[in-house]
Formats: sequence, C-alpha cells, structure tokens
Amino acid sequence: MQLQDVNKDQYLKLSRMVSIVLIICFASSAMISGQVLVHTMGNPEGGNFYLNLAGVIVGILVTSLVFSFFRNDPRLTDLLYVFRLKRMLARITNRMHHIKQLSQEEHETAWIILRFYYQGLLQVYHLESNEYGYKELEQEQDSFLASVPEHIKTQSLPDMQPELIESTAKLAGK
Repeated sequence: MQLQDVNKDQYLKLSRMVSIVLIICFASSAMISGQVLVHTMGNPEGGNFYLNLAGVIVGILVTSLVFSFFRNDPRLTDLLYVFRLKRMLARITNRMHHIKQLSQEEHETAWIILRFYYQGLLQVYHLESNEYGYKELEQEQDSFLASVPEHIKTQSLPDMQPELIESTAKLAGK
C-alpha cells in the first residue's frame, strides 16, 4: 500500500453521504424484514425476539449486498483507500512493541515501517479532523525522526505489505 493524497473536504462529504445511505439501508431493511417475519410467523402474544433478531441479520446482509455492488465505484476510491490504510495501520499497531524494539536496535526495516505508520496515521487524523491527536502524534513523529539516519527520512516509502510487517515483527520475537 502506498500513501496517496486525498482531498479532505471531498472525503468528509463522501464519508457522511455513504454513512447516511448505509444507515438508511440497514434501518429500513431490518425493520421491514423484522415486521414481515413477525407478521407471517410471529406469536400474537409477543415473544418474537428471535424473529426481530432475524430481521436485523437480514438488514445486515442486505446492506452488505448493496455496498458490495458499489465497492468498485470510482467515486468511492478515497473512502476505500482510507479504509485500507486504517487496516494497515491497525496491523502495525498490533505489532508495535516488536517494531519499536527493533527500531531501538537500529533495524532499518523497522524504521521504514514506523515512518509509514506515522505518516499514514497523521493523514488519517488530518482527514478526520482530529486536531488534538494530530498535534500529539506530530510531536511523537518528530522525536522518532530525530533518532533515525538522514537516508531513512529522505528515501521514498516502499509499497507497504502485510508480509513485511509480519516478517519484521517476527525478527523481534526471536
């Protein structure tokens, strides 16, 4: 995964619109299917919890199906990029103690992963208007960059792959 430029205003507008559409789709399909199930198979005295739960499950399935049709829509490129970036950052976060340990041992790949992590997380914080977290993370990144050699700071970031994160984290586990 490579870091890409994303227009913040377009991203926020798109994110809000997609969220509203998904909420409306889920709520309407869950309520309608729940009511249909209760009406056709329900107990008139009550106790239709499982039928209502089935309606919620149907709502989740319908919403997932609707979203899957639009997954490759070019209008959602920025939204899917940020989603994938968050997943990649979560992978790094899950192995952060190993990666930071290697970084302290001056392991070059760990430095590159941490540089990607800080730049990616700063981008997410910027896009989601997290000013407090942004300033704190920026200070953390500055202290990290002060401890790495100049060639690590200036080289372009590689295409970050989960395998690179896993293999680097395993080096610290040995």
